[in-house]
Amino acid sequence: MVPVALIQRLAAVTPAYAATAVVLIGGALITLLCAVVRDRRGVPRVLPGIVFVIAATASLWPLSRAGTPPSAVWAALLLAGAALAAHFLLGRTDMPDDAAAVPASPRASLVYLIAAGVLAGIILLDNLGGYAGWLVNWESPVTNGFGDAFVAGQGVLKYTAQRFLWDNGLLSAGHTSLFYGAPTYALFHLIGFSTWTLRISAVLATLLSVAVVYAFGRRFFNPPIGAAMALALGLNICVLFYGRYGSSPAGTMLGLLLALYATWAFLDRDQSAWWMGAVCAAALFAATLQYAPARLMVIVLVGYVMAHAVYHWRRLGWRRAVGLLTIIGAAAGVWEFEHFYHVDSLFLHARGEQFFEFLQAPDQIQALFGKQMIGRHIAPNELTWVDKLTLLIRVLQTTVPQYLGLIMPSLTTPALGAVIEYDPPPLQLYYAPVAVFIVWGLMHSIVRIRSWRHNCLLALVVISSAPLLMTNRVDSHRGMLLTVPVSMWAAFGIWEAIRLMRQAKVPAVVQHVLAAALVSTVVCNDVNILNYDHIPQSTSVPVVVGEVESAPGPVALGAMWNHREVSMVQLGMLERMWRNRDHVGMLLPEGIVHNAADEGTNADFATRELLRMIQHEHFTVLLAPAENFRKLGMLLQQRGVRVAERGTSQFRVMRMDAGAGATGVPDTQVKPLPTIALQPTPTPFTLESGPQISLSTLQPTDVTYGFMPPKIDHAFTDGPLVMGGVTYTHGIGMHAWCRMTYAVPKGAIRFQAIIGLSDFVRDCAAALVTFEVRDDKDAVLFESGPVDGTTPPRAIRVDLHGAKAITLVVTEGGNGRDCDHANWAETAFLLKR
Repeated sequence: MVPVALIQRLAAVTPAYAATAVVLIGGALITLLCAVVRDRRGVPRVLPGIVFVIAATASLWPLSRAGTPPSAVWAALLLAGAALAAHFLLGRTDMPDDAAAVPASPRASLVYLIAAGVLAGIILLDNLGGYAGWLVNWESPVTNGFGDAFVAGQGVLKYTAQRFLWDNGLLSAGHTSLFYGAPTYALFHLIGFSTWTLRISAVLATLLSVAVVYAFGRRFFNPPIGAAMALALGLNICVLFYGRYGSSPAGTMLGLLLALYATWAFLDRDQSAWWMGAVCAAALFAATLQYAPARLMVIVLVGYVMAHAVYHWRRLGWRRAVGLLTIIGAAAGVWEFEHFYHVDSLFLHARGEQFFEFLQAPDQIQALFGKQMIGRHIAPNELTWVDKLTLLIRVLQTTVPQYLGLIMPSLTTPALGAVIEYDPPPLQLYYAPVAVFIVWGLMHSIVRIRSWRHNCLLALVVISSAPLLMTNRVDSHRGMLLTVPVSMWAAFGIWEAIRLMRQAKVPAVVQHVLAAALVSTVVCNDVNILNYDHIPQSTSVPVVVGEVESAPGPVALGAMWNHREVSMVQLGMLERMWRNRDHVGMLLPEGIVHNAADEGTNADFATRELLRMIQHEHFTVLLAPAENFRKLGMLLQQRGVRVAERGTSQFRVMRMDAGAGATGVPDTQVKPLPTIALQPTPTPFTLESGPQISLSTLQPTDVTYGFMPPKIDHAFTDGPLVMGGVTYTHGIGMHAWCRMTYAVPKGAIRFQAIIGLSDFVRDCAAALVTFEVRDDKDAVLFESGPVDGTTPPRAIRVDLHGAKAITLVVTEGGNGRDCDHANWAETAFLLKR
């Protein structure tokens, strides 16, 4: 077990950044001391590198603390830049080639590889299957995807064969990937369904990636660089996060590394066998069967192979030419294969969240960005070149800062558990102090730009980043694969540091001690970020799982609560079915569930469908939370269905079956409800009358949000605005966090609304928000205080005090965004009479 609590206590006293800064600066000073004592004439040669490490490290941590003047940080950065330039200028005459022999023991490199694998394995496997409460966001739909195939009786071989067809390339569709989806489905068949089997394939893919990147670095550079690559990738916080929680990026990274290895092996002049073209083509195709960002990098690699062949056509040779033709022929064959199955259009589709799809469907722009990027609604055939250019500029104004925020070092540590609670997670592509080595390694590549290895790596990052900037957002999900080249540059920087210490004649044992200390600080940072201090416990999952286990036959679950917890229940249903194929477990379609709920407008269809399942197919139907389905329960009870309401005071489940005679479960075990008492229709709030302007008729001047955009005259889920049992026609449905700004109409003196949580999340323990109304100077005009499932809706009236604009704000309440469905009903500006 990893001592998580101890590491978190140490991090509270001394942040990992501070410890890393001490190691880096201390190592630089030790290097300088060794140079002065053991080789004084060599001091000028090593001094620029030492100054770079000290200045760059100081700018990242000691000088970045509160109270330090920004001028000091900029001065340190300028000094670091000048020192780095001097380091490479002084070393240009003795700059060795990457593949040159390095006086290092291969055994030492293997030791570091083993250390990288062991440390990564411990972090990845620690309590892998024991995380309670719920699954992370993308594991939920993945669970459903595996479940549909298993319930349908699909075999492993057929399931794997289908993974060779392209899909939308979504992270949440990881079950359709080759290197994660196929082995995970095979494990489900072999050893059953659990959070462990859901995640272990991602763990194995990550550990294999560490081994592949070591082989890659050793083959194309040298053993120390290979070992450094293994450590940099294996201990990367982003890589560990996606490897620890079952996801397609973990398998995608493995596929990309294999494709990169095969491509470089084909380009290597010393290895020109024609059959390597076939290997390269197969690896490139396999890398496209994953998450969409890998497909961008595959396109870059294919283009680089072609450009390299044209540039070096005199040295092509017949073997390389045959291999090149094999790659071209394979690409054409793959495209025809995917076209035959009508999935070729999905290669770069990615759910339409990219610029060229915006041009085809501009009506989707507001839903993706939360505002009209051009300033008005435009049909596809009405877009002019000016409109298209304006849209592109506005998209880049959104995504470029996001991209820079992702790739620049950040010293802000996410709150404990935040990387699991939020989607996308607040993750950087690397541990901030490693930026010292990344910048060093980037310069290492730039000064060797004539080498095809380095210009290929630079092209891979630059060209594949451009399409990312033309999407609706850039985050750790979409940028995760950039950890591969970033880790390689970090390894080049580490190699430069190794060369520097050898030139200064630093004893080998001291070098290894410094490496161990640096690795220890990185590991502590990883453990601190990836783990909760207190794991949240679900009040609903044990209740529903208990009902599933007690049912005698097939079970169908209709759920209207947290989808992460629903997926935990589904894993339990699938495990039950794996033990006994007659015990089918399935989720009811959303359409039936919503129509079956109290607010459904097509309840007759849901009633007939559930009645058929219960009386003819002998399903036990579970509907939760129970209070949403009491009217349906009454109707089915009148038609001979046994209806029981079970659970705890925190969470109730409606259980329906065909009765004791059909199920063999006596009424003493499942006590049926004699009647279902329906609550009287609540009385709506009385609002102020008189001249007013509804916000439903106005356009907001600005909309920003953290998860999904708000909805006008609908709840966040597109359903009706229901609070306290009352359905409201007009208003705004938000999901925290969210801000909407409206210009105050002329003559308006007050703002009024009815605020509260949606009735459909009141039984979710995580539901907690605050409502605020702010003026154009961001002064708070109204603040609700904490609003949770026990807080009744309320009417508010807010004096505007001459404000020119107001902003409606919903926050996450400090505990994450789950179930934070907040409604503003009957929103209106009241005018002066």
